[in-house]
Amino acid sequence: VANPYASFARAAQLFAASAVPVRSPGRSQHVDISPHAHVPASCHIGPFVSIEAGAVLGERVQLIGHIHIGANVRIADDTLIYSHVSIYHDCVIGAHCIVHSGAVIGADGFGFAPDFAGKSERGEGEWVKIPQTGKVIIGDHVEIGANTTIDRGAMADTVIGHGCKFDNQVQIAHNVCIGAFTIIAGRAAIAGST
Repeated sequence: VANPYASFARAAQLFAASAVPVRSPGRSQHVDISPHAHVPASCHIGPFVSIEAGAVLGERVQLIGHIHIGANVRIADDTLIYSHVSIYHDCVIGAHCIVHSGAVIGADGFGFAPDFAGKSERGEGEWVKIPQTGKVIIGDHVEIGANTTIDRGAMADTVIGHGCKFDNQVQIAHNVCIGAFTIIAGRAAIAGST
């Protein structure tokens, strides 16, 4: 073969697929799904999943359990989200993605304006929070490692291109744009607006 390592990986996937638990379509009885969310019958919704109004799931999405999906979130077909993931409002996740446990997508970016020129109602000055009104947009075939965080944009969006792979404990700050097929190893941090 032209690429032995990639060919090995594809062959290994065939064998590994037989060991993956089969998750049938359906909903646990312990879920909180807004009647104003769209969840196709082909999805697997595990226990203690919360889906807010306006959220739209694609076909065959798997939400394993203990997951929060915020208002107006869009998750495309065949995406797998493991336990204890939080996806904040208005975020978009593409098709065939994998999001591992503990990931947080769409939390506020770290934006504060200093105001220490004079006294304020709180004393000698303060850090004034800048509203984070953008969202996170994630392309297709993206894998996000455990305990990785991707912050929403301040005014614009945080954008993750198709085919990106992020290891565990990666921090992507607000307004970052990452091009297609980028790979980032564990415990890396990308500063805001990069």
